[in-house]
Amino acid sequence: MATADQLLPDVTDGKGSKPQPNRITPGDKQPRAHEIPRVTNWSILPTVAGGAARRMARPGPEGRLLLKHLWIEAKRHSAPNLRNVRVDEISGLKEITVTGGVSRYCHLVLGALAKLLACRTIFEIGTYRGEASWLLAHNIPDVHLWTLDLPDLEAADHMTFELTDRDEYFTHWERGARYAGTPEAARITQLFGDSGTFDFSPYKGKMDLVYIDASHSYSYAKSDTEAALQLLSPGGTVVWDDYTYYPGLFAYLNELAATLEPPIVHILDTRLAVYSRKRWLR
Repeated sequence: MATADQLLPDVTDGKGSKPQPNRITPGDKQPRAHEIPRVTNWSILPTVAGGAARRMARPGPEGRLLLKHLWIEAKRHSAPNLRNVRVDEISGLKEITVTGGVSRYCHLVLGALAKLLACRTIFEIGTYRGEASWLLAHNIPDVHLWTLDLPDLEAADHMTFELTDRDEYFTHWERGARYAGTPEAARITQLFGDSGTFDFSPYKGKMDLVYIDASHSYSYAKSDTEAALQLLSPGGTVVWDDYTYYPGLFAYLNELAATLEPPIVHILDTRLAVYSRKRWLR
C-alpha cells in the first residue's frame, strides 16, 4: 500500500528542500501597463444601453420598473421651480442619529430633519400604519404628534377630492398598527376625518412640523398644503412625501414653489420636498 508521502506531489524538485514561495525573476514576462484595458463609462455604454432597451421592450415588471425610475429621475432633474439639494447641504444633518426601520429611507431623513429643527409639535396628514408617527415620537422624546386619517374603509367611498392608491391602501385596515401598544403611543393623538373637510382650527399656528403623506392627487395636495401652511408656527416646516412619484403632487408643488419665499426644495435620493421658515440650508 502506498504511504501518504508517496501519494503527495513532490514540491521540493527532488532535492528535499522546503517549498519556496513563487518569485518573479527578471526573465518572467510581466504585463505592461498599456496591455491592461482602461474601462470608462463610455466602454460599458453599449452593454448598459442594450440591456436597458431589451428590458423595456420585454413585457413584465422589470421593464415597467425601469421605465418608472427613468421617469422619476427625469421629473426630479427637470422640475421648473424646485431646487434640488443634497443631504450634506443641510446644515448639521449629517451629525444627527435616528433609530428606525430601513424599509423607508425617507422616514429616517424626516426624523433627522425633525430633530435638527427641534420640532416639539408635529401634525401628520395620512397615518397609514403609523411608521412615520412612531419613528418621530421614538427619536424626539419631548414631541407630541397629532396624526389624521380616515375613520374606516367605507370612508374612502365618500371623499371630498380625488383619492389616489385606492387599491393599495384601502383593502384592509391597520391604521396606527406600528405605534399601537408602544410607549410612544402616549405622545401620539390619532385623529379621524377627511382632510378635505377636517376642522384644523384648534391647531392653527402651533405646529413646528406638518408632514403630508395622504392622497397625492392635485386636488388633495392643494387642500392639504393650504391647511398645513395655516398650521405652521413662526419657525415651522412642511414636508411632503412622494413628491417625485405622483404627477398631481409634482405639478402642484412646482406651481406653489414659484410663489413662496423661502422656496420649496427637494432632498436628492429621497421622495421628500421641504418648505421651512427656519434657516436650515448651507
